Amino acid sequence: MRKRLGHIILFLCLTATVTLPAQSPVTITGTAPFAAGKEIRLLVFNDLLNGIPTVATTDIIDKHGRFSLKYATTDIQLAQLAICTSKAEFFIVPANHYTFNISVDSTLYQRLNPEKYGGFLHIENPNKDTADLNFKINRFSEYFKRVADAFSYQMIYGNDPTIYDTVRSEISQHFEFQYNPANFYQSYGFYTLGGIDMLQYRKKPAYLYEKYFDNDYILYNNPAYMSLFNQYYDGYLYYSPHISKDILSSTINETPDYPTLFNEAGRDPKLTNARLRELVIIKNLIAFLDNKEFDRGNIIKLLQYIRTTSSFEKHIELIDSKLNQLMALRKNSEELSFIDEKGHKTSLKQYQGKPVYLHIFQTDCINCIREMMIIKELHAKYNEKVQFVSLCVDPDKTNYQSFVKQYGKQFVWPVIYFNEQYDWLMSQGVETLPDYMLFNADGTMQMRYAPAPEQGLTEFLQLYFPEEIEEDQNPLFYNRNKQ
Repeated sequence: MRKRLGHIILFLCLTATVTLPAQSPVTITGTAPFAAGKEIRLLVFNDLLNGIPTVATTDIIDKHGRFSLKYATTDIQLAQLAICTSKAEFFIVPANHYTFNISVDSTLYQRLNPEKYGGFLHIENPNKDTADLNFKINRFSEYFKRVADAFSYQMIYGNDPTIYDTVRSEISQHFEFQYNPANFYQSYGFYTLGGIDMLQYRKKPAYLYEKYFDNDYILYNNPAYMSLFNQYYDGYLYYSPHISKDILSSTINETPDYPTLFNEAGRDPKLTNARLRELVIIKNLIAFLDNKEFDRGNIIKLLQYIRTTSSFEKHIELIDSKLNQLMALRKNSEELSFIDEKGHKTSLKQYQGKPVYLHIFQTDCINCIREMMIIKELHAKYNEKVQFVSLCVDPDKTNYQSFVKQYGKQFVWPVIYFNEQYDWLMSQGVETLPDYMLFNADGTMQMRYAPAPEQGLTEFLQLYFPEEIEEDQNPLFYNRNKQ
């Protein structure tokens, strides 16, 4: 009955949206008085499979703390407002206008990764609307978290199966969710509660599949659905008893063969739906990229093959998102623009011809500064073969300027400023300091996580740049022409 109802809903949705414009504008205005002069960024999640955000639009917060952002979309989307590295999540509904007053914990705002310490932007809508999607989801999420926290230990470690019914009863007194793929809020609640079922019925995967995935819908833009999907199908190709491990290995490691892999995965009764099966294959291939058991180059070839042959536009977008991320991790340094101590724009391009060791630091990071003393010694020894560059990522540029003025003569290699390229830091996964990268002589990235000065850099440089011993200083060398 669910599938038949689903077809009816899908027909009604399609006929209802035919006359709508391709995209509807969304406006976001508000104040952030603590960040005057800073850039505010709107990030949207078109790719919830990999959790990769995209910068949709930006604005510079004026001297009064005001900002305005405009974005057009056809779907409800998970989004973030970001200032420096502090963020806050909310949902965008097409054609809506949002007004937010933004505040922040000032003690965490200057940290590189404030989320690690519980630091987020606090966004408040002065015009309270109980019918607003964000209001409803926040109200449910806060209540669900309280209930889940209260019973989490019993659900995970207890032996009383009735505890799950108790949790559901507690929640159902205030919220009632049903399977309704056409309703974003209902789907969000339905698939969020699916997390409880994942605990209770983890030994009954068939039940979970029939309840949550055996239908005609994949809710790509609903984070609750995609979270449950990622949890259920994590490592699925590898552990499915219906998929031959020999065929899985041969189609990936020997000759990339997507048709054979697709057909083999179809032997699993929980992958009979062609669109769901393809998405599961994409998810698992991406996960295999970091598994040494599988050939990384062949996996990329398989993803590229799916991209050119898929009938599902969203799958093409997801593959593009991941491949673009992989390219960004190794992108040419020519695209990066920094600031030197004189305030002039600079880049790593000027150092091409030598490998570049990039040391990322903040001026209040004691370990970072201590490592710079080690770099000073290595620079004296290897500066003709390797270009050392220290990159300051202080949110306040005046801290960088003061540091260079005080220590500029002591640290004789380039010490530059990151020019508030927060999206680059985010794409590279720079979340803790100090951090290190190594670029090739042509500017492309060789190692995202290069050896630390205190842990392996000296040995690394000795290995790749061995000292040249002059012949007459080598006791094993005998110059017969020398009398």
